Amino acid sequence: MTQTTSMILLIVLFFALAGHYLSQKALLAKGWKADDPKPHIKRLSINGGALLVLALVALATAKFPFGLIGILLFIEAAACLAFAKKLRNR
Repeated sequence: MTQTTSMILLIVLFFALAGHYLSQKALLAKGWKADDPKPHIKRLSINGGALLVLALVALATAKFPFGLIGILLFIEAAACLAFAKKLRNR
């Protein structure tokens, strides 16, 4: 993979993860207002788990830029799982 392709991939991933974070935050707000937040908790948990698996795969390949991608995916997975925990503890 060339340097230019790697940079484009990182920029696209950055914007995709920013959009994903905002959509998960909106899902948290909907779950907070809902009488039964279980569907929202389930969706947040599934998203967090899926991102965690993708992060492990990215870190297992560990060639540039996949190590950085794995780290960013771990951060996003942690945010999803933290949102699910907030709803569970509500």
